[in-house]
Amino acid sequence: MSKHPPGWERLLDDDEEILWQGRPNGGVVVRSKDAFESLFGLFFAGFAVFWISMASSMRPPSNAPFIFQIFPLFGLPFLAIGLYMVFGKYFWRAYVRRHTNYTLTNKRGFIATEVFGNRKLKSYPLTDRLELEQTAQGDTLWIASQQFTRRNKNGFNRTYTKRIGFELIEDGGRVMGLARKAVGKAK
Repeated sequence: MSKHPPGWERLLDDDEEILWQGRPNGGVVVRSKDAFESLFGLFFAGFAVFWISMASSMRPPSNAPFIFQIFPLFGLPFLAIGLYMVFGKYFWRAYVRRHTNYTLTNKRGFIATEVFGNRKLKSYPLTDRLELEQTAQGDTLWIASQQFTRRNKNGFNRTYTKRIGFELIEDGGRVMGLARKAVGKAK
């Protein structure tokens, strides 16, 4: 008989135990670091509206090919991208958070998401490089990071680091304490 909760039998090591489970804040959250992207999106959407209105005001001759009749519609994808950058990303992130669950064990942090039927479960080993970021919207416990390398058009590699963690949780200080205690015991 397994000592792990149902559904966790094949996921956890024999000496691994669940210390905490929780969910992030599922509301719409606007962060100051998103301001530049939203401003760019506003410019992008504004240009798309200008394109559509100018292209609509041009009247092609009646014998013009069909493509000229629908020419103003080519601005719609750009309008959609701009509106996403201004507003949509906040609602999308909230939707993803509402479909995310976190689990902290004495060895790893698990992040489970299910978006439109696409289920993902990722685990990250706990290290002593834990960070806690506290904001008015909630606490974020950063447990890992991933590096991505991309080659730019000049042939140089550029490395990006993406932090991974339990975002916008309640009582992050307590969860941080549990994680630090687990890391301390593992040494």
